[in-house]
Amino acid sequence: MKSAIALTAGVVWLLAGGSARALLPADTVLVDQRGTSFSLHDLRGRPVAVVFVATRCTDACPVADAIFARLVREHAGVQLLTISLDPRYDTPFVMSRYARTLRADAPAWRVASGKPIDVNAVADAFGVQRARADAHSTLVYCLDSQGRLARALPLSTATAREIRAWLAGR
Repeated sequence: MKSAIALTAGVVWLLAGGSARALLPADTVLVDQRGTSFSLHDLRGRPVAVVFVATRCTDACPVADAIFARLVREHAGVQLLTISLDPRYDTPFVMSRYARTLRADAPAWRVASGKPIDVNAVADAFGVQRARADAHSTLVYCLDSQGRLARALPLSTATAREIRAWLAGR
């Protein structure tokens, strides 16, 4: 429990602008499926659900994709952001094809990659554990409209319901 609290505090600190000298994920540039560069800071103003996936993963990542597709169909009122865990393979071009397969339309659902150093900095800031691109932690990170971490939800069949409950309780 202490490590979860420390992780949450660390992500909140980083997203809030912790130190001018640190590589801040809020300012780290990613590239979405349209080729548009953006940062987490640019997403402030509405709640955001963030998940990390690898396009070649056949385990939990398709579940995450299905949950986000469901939230889009339900017009859940949350900005969705899928970020690659394998930026060397999942280039912005690959993520663009992947987004078309998922029918992920920006800006409601952004599917992003970028320079490996930038993508890895964001994943590290969120505390994503990964042994390989297809062996990783599976959490959905819920950011409030100010860009602060509000919840980290384990990926499950209940995740869409939990995100809707979080949105209703804001």
